[in-house]
Amino acid sequence: ELGVCTVLGVSNVSFGLPRRPLVNRTMFVAALAQGLDSAIMNPADLGMREALAAWRLLSGMDRDAQDYIAWCGEHPTEGTAPASTAPAEGLAAPANGAPSGDGLAAAIARGLRDEAAARTRELLKDLSPIEIIEGHIVPALDSVGREYEARRLFLPQLIQAAEAAKAAFECLKEALAAQGAGSREEGRGPIALATVYGDVHDIGKNIVKVILENYNFKVVDLGKDVPPERVVEAVKAGNIPIVGLSALMTTTVASMKDTIEQLRKECPRVKVIVGGAVLTPDLAQYAGADFYARDAMESVRIASKILGA
Repeated sequence: ELGVCTVLGVSNVSFGLPRRPLVNRTMFVAALAQGLDSAIMNPADLGMREALAAWRLLSGMDRDAQDYIAWCGEHPTEGTAPASTAPAEGLAAPANGAPSGDGLAAAIARGLRDEAAARTRELLKDLSPIEIIEGHIVPALDSVGREYEARRLFLPQLIQAAEAAKAAFECLKEALAAQGAGSREEGRGPIALATVYGDVHDIGKNIVKVILENYNFKVVDLGKDVPPERVVEAVKAGNIPIVGLSALMTTTVASMKDTIEQLRKECPRVKVIVGGAVLTPDLAQYAGADFYARDAMESVRIASKILGA
């Protein structure tokens, strides 16, 4: 009612009881739920500090789970890590294999949108948009995808990296459009693009889309998490000769295979190009694809070959 701040000596509640840390932790969380501002507590009690980390996550104070993920990285097993290490602030340090330093790739890996945009504008002074995409953005996304698959990065970090990559790519759109100006003719294709069913990541697909459009291909973007039936329907409706399928996670390669199998039955003349962070030539062959594209520019070369351009 008064808006004043509160402080509580948490451990007083458990005086004279067995297993005092359990009571203290429970009291601490209950008090936080009622608006406690500050606690007098034992900083060597790992359970109290992990309860605080989880509370900040659940209450929305740690909205992107950055501090919680950092805490778990420093304390991989509950109650066993040294109690003297304080939770890290901000994003966790780059995992093994993730880009480090202060360049564009590192900004993407850390999910820093403003930094990614600033680094992109700086790179445009010396590099073409295609060089930035192939040399910086795509390798960063590939690395983030591998770290996510290895469970060294987690979903909030994956989403942040994708958002940072989008911020970088926004800076490239005008440069890409200017690069292709004056050479437009009726678009080639069309080409349907989709991220396969069960996969909600579309940054890689979006990059391929813009690059294809810059090379004067008509693109039908079916979006992400697309069921096989929807892909087949679009190919039939638009008489589409090429389909590009993307998968970021190993677990959705099976969906890619299902989609291609349905395309073979319903649209036998369509050619299928596949790509994505986890895709390899062997996985592309397993899925039944006609072509494997390791990056966006490879998609352009393959599509040009298919259409005889």
